[in-house]
Amino acid sequence: MPRAFLARCQQVIAVAMMALAVPLARVSAQGATAIAEGRVTDAANSRPLENVQVSIDGTTLGGMTNAQGNYRITGITVTGGSSQVVIRVRAIGYSRETRTVTVTPGQTVKADFSVTVSAIQLNQVVVTGSGQKTEVKRLGNTVAVITPPANAPINDISNLLTAREPGVTGLVSGGLSGEGAKIRIRGNASLSQSNEPIIFVDGVRINSGGGYGIGNGGGGSPSRIDDIDPSTIERVEILKGAAAATLYGTEASNGVIQFFTKTGSSSAPRWTMQLQQDAVSFGDRVAPNSGYARTQARADSLATYWNIPGLKAFQVFEVPVFTKYFTELGRGNTFSTSVQGGGQAVTYFASGRYYFENGPFGGSDYGPARDAIRRIQSTANLSIVPTKNLRLRFNNSYYNTQGESPENNNNIYGVNSLSYMARPELANCNLSTYVSPGKCSGAGNAFGNQAFMTVREAMQQQNKTGVQRYVGTLDGAYTATERLTFSSTLGFDYASQNDFGLSPFGYNVDLFTSNNPDGSRQVYSGGTRVLTLDSKVAYNRDFGAFTTSSVAGLQVFNNRTNTNSGSSAFFPGPGIEVVGAGGQNISAGESFLTTVNGGYFGQTQIGWRDWVFGTVGGRYDFSSAFGKNAGGVFYPKASLSMVPSDLNSWSSTLLSTFRVRAAIGQSGRQPGAFDQFTTFAPQVTSLGAGLLPSQLGNANLRPEISTELEGGFEAGLFNNKVAVDFTAWKRNVNDALVPRLFPTSGGFRSAQLTNIGTIDASGLELGVRSSAIQRGNTKLEVFANAAYLKQTLTSLGGAPPIRISGGYARYRIYLKEGAPLGSIYEPRIAPACGTGPATNSAGKAIACYTADQLPINFNGRGTPATKAELLAYFAQPRDIQQSSVQSTLQPFLADYDGSGILFEQRVGASIPVWTGALGGTLTISERLKIQSTLEYRTGYFVSNLTDGFRASQHPSIGSNRKEFSDIQAVMQNPASTPEQRVAAATEYITTYRRLLEPGLNQAQNGDFLRWRELAVTYNLGADKAKKIGFRDASLTLAGRNIFLWTRYPGQDPESNENGRGSVGTLADNFQNATDGFGLPIPRRFSLALNLNF
Repeated sequence: MPRAFLARCQQVIAVAMMALAVPLARVSAQGATAIAEGRVTDAANSRPLENVQVSIDGTTLGGMTNAQGNYRITGITVTGGSSQVVIRVRAIGYSRETRTVTVTPGQTVKADFSVTVSAIQLNQVVVTGSGQKTEVKRLGNTVAVITPPANAPINDISNLLTAREPGVTGLVSGGLSGEGAKIRIRGNASLSQSNEPIIFVDGVRINSGGGYGIGNGGGGSPSRIDDIDPSTIERVEILKGAAAATLYGTEASNGVIQFFTKTGSSSAPRWTMQLQQDAVSFGDRVAPNSGYARTQARADSLATYWNIPGLKAFQVFEVPVFTKYFTELGRGNTFSTSVQGGGQAVTYFASGRYYFENGPFGGSDYGPARDAIRRIQSTANLSIVPTKNLRLRFNNSYYNTQGESPENNNNIYGVNSLSYMARPELANCNLSTYVSPGKCSGAGNAFGNQAFMTVREAMQQQNKTGVQRYVGTLDGAYTATERLTFSSTLGFDYASQNDFGLSPFGYNVDLFTSNNPDGSRQVYSGGTRVLTLDSKVAYNRDFGAFTTSSVAGLQVFNNRTNTNSGSSAFFPGPGIEVVGAGGQNISAGESFLTTVNGGYFGQTQIGWRDWVFGTVGGRYDFSSAFGKNAGGVFYPKASLSMVPSDLNSWSSTLLSTFRVRAAIGQSGRQPGAFDQFTTFAPQVTSLGAGLLPSQLGNANLRPEISTELEGGFEAGLFNNKVAVDFTAWKRNVNDALVPRLFPTSGGFRSAQLTNIGTIDASGLELGVRSSAIQRGNTKLEVFANAAYLKQTLTSLGGAPPIRISGGYARYRIYLKEGAPLGSIYEPRIAPACGTGPATNSAGKAIACYTADQLPINFNGRGTPATKAELLAYFAQPRDIQQSSVQSTLQPFLADYDGSGILFEQRVGASIPVWTGALGGTLTISERLKIQSTLEYRTGYFVSNLTDGFRASQHPSIGSNRKEFSDIQAVMQNPASTPEQRVAAATEYITTYRRLLEPGLNQAQNGDFLRWRELAVTYNLGADKAKKIGFRDASLTLAGRNIFLWTRYPGQDPESNENGRGSVGTLADNFQNATDGFGLPIPRRFSLALNLNF
């Protein structure tokens, strides 16, 4: 879809909505009507409460309280001389209150409410998979609700979802601006298919993909859900897994996230505005580059080059290459505004947001590469109630995103990897003249790179992405009778993405690299369209003590993607660096795909005396992936919820509220559109065009089925001042889709998906929330949550273990039958005798070394070296970079697992066993509010490949962390003693030898506690705000990722070698704890001015 068309759609819709809003907002309900008004206050201190939802039961009438806590509802229909109506008040964090009042035609009834603080919210209304609004207490499955905290440091949706709810984890991956998070709900429900939840916005399914369309190394990969303006989100509902998400059918086994955007209110126009400035920094997590001179003459030269007076031979020195020369203080600014209002018949909401950040990646003196993100986000919606039985809503959003990133991550031409790998003792300006540390007048090797290219040459490369996106929704509901309602939603989501990567002609400015020195270019253009149709009918009826609520409907999703790409290299000169001008490595690609998924669903809920609720339902799903004539799949569900504290006989104040619940359900994940078919790929040769075997095909391919059982309880203690929420769940995935290689004799060499796997998983989720202090105008609310996760690959159906990285041996995460998902396997050093188990699981002895030996396999003979042998060997200096020394000093390994494979011993999990968060909000005198959140993850390891190169031996890159340089210098220094050299060699073997035996000493404890958010808001007060022309005004000083507590010695325990959508699905699912030359998560501080008028 052309950009001009997208922009024109937005303009036309915006004009039409404004034209509709003005006259329709004045429409009032006809006939005999009445008015209800009143005030809502906090019972503890009589403080008026703003933005409290007040509604009339059984109608669409309602509104929000203003800053004075006042509400006014007009157009209440009166039948006869008078009628009774129920006014309902819902305020987040407070008890639900209702009041029955009598209304008469043309009169105003007054009803004030005083609400008390409640940490438990069983009466909160949510929208479940049925599309119906219902109270939480009626559901037997888990539905988590996230209300965006006001003024918190949330710049995108990824921030909004992180550290809010147990069992929901955001995997950020890296620190480049615009980096999107991978979202995981209760771990991994598939091996080969996406583990991302499906995303809905206002009932419409949206494209939730991510990544660049070109190769840039994997970092800085955007997420399409971050296109959405976080300031427009009213609440988020999360359906955790199959038991909750059954009615969404195939693709819902990883859960569902539903975003509900803000709507208008029956009031005069109410404006908000926010101005925000951000400062962003990587901090000091990247270790300096170290080195030493082998001769005094070279030490004297380096002393001048790096300005280190008195430098001696074999004296280790450090230069913070990345931190000093390629980082800066990143800056961002945000301007956002919104307006809402309307009357009883029409309400409207519109917003706009501009966000720009030039991130903390620096080095502009060396080249044009940078990290930056710019987002323009606009939303407008209109709700119309032309009659009391009909409601219509139009929602339109336009997003424009532009991003830039350098070459990065595990990329031999990446700026950060080359800066990490530089050896400062090799720095020189031999091809020009020296200017200052790290700076030459022209060509040179300013930081000491030995391979691939210099950092300055890498800085000449640029990657850019641009996305224009339109999301439109039309939904309506018609209440035929008080029992029967018809509703339907139509949705359209189209994203147009255009990316390019450029290495300009002559970018080898240091005359070092041989990688396409005459330049290269990649281009990508793609479009993704998602159409949604969701129609349903709901019928509610009461039978004495029983209530029933039933719904049946149809959902259809039509997805279409199309892509075009091209690349070339070796341009004839500067200024004509376009794909068509390249002389070599010319390639072009094109693809398009349309899929249709849908299903029929039905559900019935029966309640008894408003405290026992049972629900049964199911969905029959179909997919175009299995052909026109293929049958569907049925997914059932059932749940039970009991709230004994709602009984009249319940009078406990200690256990004020109590509910127990249980649910079971199924959902699935389907294979791709062509995964079941035998396919062939085009091949162009000098003899002409032809075909090659591509995919073997599997006619019996079917969706994998996830069955989940969960149970739990909620308890409100001490008059609901403390809330406890506990859930235990168990999931079994059958017919898991496993990529399996078959004999290649038929010419088919690609892996074929087969339904042969089984995954078992279980977990616990605990949340505690308390109104700890409620005295006058001082209020303290605290929370803590935790989630436990256990996942086992029960069966691979006879297929061999899967190494996630494929052929790259230095990534060490595997999928092995009988082991936890995503386990790390690597060689392990033998223990000292008597310090560990004597035998392994196969009953065989575990090798060990005695008191007069060291864990060094001398000359590869298979037995440990004695100390005497090593002292003799180290009677002279040794250089650990020499292959002969490396062959002599090999690690003495042991078989701990009993597998007989010394290079594949399980070390631990790459997926955290425990995750959670804690924090709270302190309010003082209505003027000062302090919000804080800390997040933790424990019970897992990070495979530290970055230090595998930096803190170990390699002939041409890395080997430049001080810990390793100290060892190397001692072993090579003629002035050191044999004893010192032996001690250094032992430390090298047991801690720092890593690359020659892939993975050795690479897994490191990744546990961390991170101060994720802090926001301090000062409210100027209504009087001061009024003097400057506003209804209220406040200032917020906020921080994000403020501090990190961890024993992990690498870049960052959250840093990962691949970003969202940057690699294949298998690696996207499980290669999430590999520190592969990525960037640390940045620290961010912001100052915001918040205005309402």
